Amino acid sequence: MNVNGEQGRNLRQLVGPVGGDYLQRALPPGGVWAMLVLLLGIASLGALPALAATALVGSAVVVYWPQRGAVWPGHWRVVGLAVLAMVAWAPEPDLLSQWFEHGVALLLLALALATTASHVLQARRLARRLQQAADALDEPQLLALLPEEAAALAAAWRAGDDSRGEELAVVMHLAVMHAALRPQCRPL
Repeated sequence: MNVNGEQGRNLRQLVGPVGGDYLQRALPPGGVWAMLVLLLGIASLGALPALAATALVGSAVVVYWPQRGAVWPGHWRVVGLAVLAMVAWAPEPDLLSQWFEHGVALLLLALALATTASHVLQARRLARRLQQAADALDEPQLLALLPEEAAALAAAWRAGDDSRGEELAVVMHLAVMHAALRPQCRPL
């Protein structure tokens, strides 16, 4: 534990895992991943268009997980599902249309897997950068992030007053998250 002068507590103790918390919100939990893998496994036993459709839906679940209230899977996924439905249920008069169906299914499957992988990698990179930015802040910088009332609570907490420690931890976590995200924002 870092000790700062006469105070026995360090504000770093209140920050918490900023990157890990972001990652937890940005990606689905393990149970959802397991369900998606199970559904992909079941779909792989059937036709290729069914596997591609399942991968498209799974990709939408992963990419839009942080926006759980939104049910819209994205424009290209809807178009892809519509095209898959058309080629899968259209009569196949010749070998060329069957090859087209498989080509479209493979293309959409690859796109779904690529967007899922890209989203996961971007979320991991951002979580790592957020944690590094949070870890780079020292005690005076952490104190400067807080509004006046929270800074007074922080001084009381450092002196041993735990009465508002949980609230202060939330404020500290949000302040550090805001400070870490500030360089990520671009002006419009």
